[in-house]
Amino acid sequence: MSKKYLFVVSLLLAITTFLVACSETEAADDQNGSGSNGEGEYELVVNNWTNSNHHYSYNVYEPWKELVEEKTDGRVTVTIHHGSSIGKSSSVYQDVSGGLYDLGFIVANYFYDTGFFPYTIGNLPFAFEGPEEAAKVLSDFGDKYAAEKLEDVEVLPGTATDGYDLFATEPITSVDDLQGKKMRVNGKSENAYVEALGGTPVSLSTEDTYEGLERGMVDTAFYTPIGAVGLSLHEPAPYITKFSVSVTPIIPIMNKEFLASLPDDLQTLFKEELNPKLTELLTESYATELESSHEELKGLVEDRGEFIELGEDEMEEFRELGTSAWDAWIEDANSKGYDGQQMVDDFMKMLEEEGLNKPF
Repeated sequence: MSKKYLFVVSLLLAITTFLVACSETEAADDQNGSGSNGEGEYELVVNNWTNSNHHYSYNVYEPWKELVEEKTDGRVTVTIHHGSSIGKSSSVYQDVSGGLYDLGFIVANYFYDTGFFPYTIGNLPFAFEGPEEAAKVLSDFGDKYAAEKLEDVEVLPGTATDGYDLFATEPITSVDDLQGKKMRVNGKSENAYVEALGGTPVSLSTEDTYEGLERGMVDTAFYTPIGAVGLSLHEPAPYITKFSVSVTPIIPIMNKEFLASLPDDLQTLFKEELNPKLTELLTESYATELESSHEELKGLVEDRGEFIELGEDEMEEFRELGTSAWDAWIEDANSKGYDGQQMVDDFMKMLEEEGLNKPF
């Protein structure tokens, strides 16, 4: 038998052995699930599109990471990426559904033309007074009107930010002060209200708001006071009008493939305990930090701006102008195939059943 023949046979045996080993490894990986590292551990990747000093980081994501790793006995590890390092707030839906990362927070307004549209009712003027009220209603409303169109992701219970105040580059004490102003909006649901106020809507994501105010792209921005402290919006916009005009619905979502990759006991743990806890932490963070954030903002602008509180007459004028935004939302809902008026009627009924105030 020639040396050349023996070499070929040996080579074929080596290749066959390699291929068999690869197939066995792939089969083991299939049994472990797509989120497994092959050793019975699973990594859950989180994208935090705010910075590491934001209350999302220290009040929500970090405590939740500890809870997940404790409750799963280390079988699931959570990796958090801060500062939009792997995706912006405006791409969370596409990123999570596509598997770029496993969990993120949806700002419903940024996804107005997707299945998240029904949640944007919570952003309409004076729909909610704060996050605790929103958390009582948004999940049920979303289950009724949004769930069917969002089967590509795991939708966690919804909540909302604290009420938005107005951050401006000059004092705003009445509707007249807003005439012709460039006003930042974070989605289509805010356009009608800004126009009713006499302003010009300019769409900017959360991450771009500071720069927009600093460079004169916008003159004002409705924003949560808690979030504004973390983003330092008082620096380019030191005139703050206490408003609570609206909240922004926040909907945590999880990649479905990640969840399906977990053993049944861990899937149940996430669905019944860990995922609801994430929303609870988010709601609590907004609710508990509101008063301290107002006090902090007052101190931050004391020598360079003003913290403005409106009287009842001025607030009533702002409230009355909000009805046009509700009418526009109903029209948008109708154009998307929903029954807009029925949605609003159901929303008002849910508020009433929870003992909450109606916006008008």
